[in-house]
Amino acid sequence: MGKEINRIRINRLYSENHIFEDIVFHDGVNIILGEKYDDSLVRGRKTNGVGKSMSIEFLDFCFLNDYDRSRVARIPKEVFEPEETIMLDLEIGGEAITIKRSRKEADKPVIIRNGKVVTFDKIQDARDYLTEIIFSELNGKMVPSFRNLFSILMRDERSEFTDIIKCHDLRKRIPDDLSAHLFLLGFSLEAYRYALNQAKEIENVTAVISKNKKELTQEGKKKISDVKAELNALEDELQKLEDAIESFKTNETFDSMEAELIELENLLDQLRKRQKALRHDYDKIRKMPKPEQIDDSEIELVYNQFKNDLGNAVVKSLNEVVGFKNRVEEFQRMLVNQKAKELEIQLQEIAEQIRIIDDEYSEKLKIIDKKGVLKNLKTSLKIYESKKESLAHTKFLFEQYEQNDKKKKLLKLQKTQAVMEIDNEIEENSKILQSFMNTILEIHEAIMGNKECSFSLQTIDNTKSKAPVEVNLRIYDDGSHSVDRTKVFIYDMALLFNTYTRQRHPLFLVHDNIFDVDQDTLVQCLNYLYKQEEKFQDFQYILTLNRDKIENEERRKLIKMDIDSHRVATFTKDKKFFGRSYQEI
Repeated sequence: MGKEINRIRINRLYSENHIFEDIVFHDGVNIILGEKYDDSLVRGRKTNGVGKSMSIEFLDFCFLNDYDRSRVARIPKEVFEPEETIMLDLEIGGEAITIKRSRKEADKPVIIRNGKVVTFDKIQDARDYLTEIIFSELNGKMVPSFRNLFSILMRDERSEFTDIIKCHDLRKRIPDDLSAHLFLLGFSLEAYRYALNQAKEIENVTAVISKNKKELTQEGKKKISDVKAELNALEDELQKLEDAIESFKTNETFDSMEAELIELENLLDQLRKRQKALRHDYDKIRKMPKPEQIDDSEIELVYNQFKNDLGNAVVKSLNEVVGFKNRVEEFQRMLVNQKAKELEIQLQEIAEQIRIIDDEYSEKLKIIDKKGVLKNLKTSLKIYESKKESLAHTKFLFEQYEQNDKKKKLLKLQKTQAVMEIDNEIEENSKILQSFMNTILEIHEAIMGNKECSFSLQTIDNTKSKAPVEVNLRIYDDGSHSVDRTKVFIYDMALLFNTYTRQRHPLFLVHDNIFDVDQDTLVQCLNYLYKQEEKFQDFQYILTLNRDKIENEERRKLIKMDIDSHRVATFTKDKKFFGRSYQEI
């Protein structure tokens, strides 16, 4: 089994205007160290927040991560100008590659390949370009995406290293994707991707089925089997209505009377609307208050008060004033009564018209409706159309429900077949899996002092799990924060150094702050790496480490690795990555 993927070797991380010191990498273990500044000063002793993780963020930035999710996006522009270009020199399969990227044009990186400049308008195009270089030996075989592969080569520190599969920021809730894991373990990805796709389709179809069922059963008030019975009853009822209408239409008198009946119905509708409006006006008049009447004695009193002030004006007699007042009142009563009488006459006329037309309509309808099926042509047609529409909608929903139910069964069958293919691959790759298990056992014994661990890869074929494959690693006394980090370290090291998995591994790995573990485990991990450097010369392992975590063990010479000779960058409180303090925005 030959090498199936090109090796990635990082040479240098730097910026165009030297906003941070260049970091030059070498083969083997590369340590980015948080160093104490001054033992005599309390403020200089802490090694957190000095820029170790930020240097890894810039490395990931050059490897075309999602800019919006990166801490690089939160650096103030006065510290890191948007126009500043970050560069990464590396080799992929022996080809010299330089990746250039700025924050201002984060989605338009530039890649220089063997001196040839290639510019991109989309970040995904640049990723695809690098994927072709990395997987050039696979001749079109299905491979993990560029960023999916890098998710396990450069695990996000915010994954907290709690699980070998969950490589991303836990707050993002990014779905698990085992493509890169299976690829490294020698599996083809066709069956896995197909099973994933079918699982997604099953989820979508299930949502449609659930929505249809909810509407058909009126929020679960009845069973789906009852819906079918109701459909049959509705179809029968509609058929009877349709037969009655057809029978009505075939009557010899239908052609001549249909227009007359509809015309009479329309005329009746108009008359009834007019009748309703007139009744409304009539009721308003009847409810009007009577004209206010002024008592004759009150007029006489007012008249006598002003009579002496009239001067030379013509003075009318009191009887004339009272007479005028009575004539006004009589005129008001006459107007109201006259309007009321007019409305009464109109109402009587309309009532008579309605009676005559209704009688005519009834007589005509008797001729063509002897069985009494159709009491009202217009109403009957409306009922028919309403029931027809209701039946069509319910029937459509039910047919869609049945079709999607069949589709779901087919998708389940197809997913099961894909899972069976994966099962066959597990059997075919049993030698690789056993070798990988042996490598895990060796690493576990070197670090934990025993072989009390297990590794399993098995398929899952049920509706509860979206993933068709489950990868599980258990180590001695796992479950705690420290031991889970050790589990991830053991798993990643096994992928990097196993005889079979390293044939598909780019032999490049980064761990940022993974060693938040107990001191003994840390020492054993570093000593394991020291031994691997003696056995292999073709890998790069980059890690961040705080000096205060190992100073006692260094002094007691428990750590076999020379930390200083493996150090590629050192940061302190007074010598930070950017050379200054700042707050992320």
